[in-house]
Amino acid sequence: MNPQLLFGIGGVIVAVWGVVITVWTPWAQRIGGGRLANGRPITPAFVRTIGVFLAVGGALIAVLAFTGVLPDH
Repeated sequence: MNPQLLFGIGGVIVAVWGVVITVWTPWAQRIGGGRLANGRPITPAFVRTIGVFLAVGGALIAVLAFTGVLPDH
């Protein structure tokens, strides 16, 4: 397998995970414990922002990899 294919598959996985986090925000909050390391609660808007960032970033990496923009070496 070439590196472009691996990066493309990884990008798709990250994008799907971001969509799951964005759509099922309460579930994602429970998985994370509902609190940050400093004890402050994680808000649903913060969780959705993380999910959107992962979805957009993963989709961008997948598109760049599958179109050949990323180098193959």
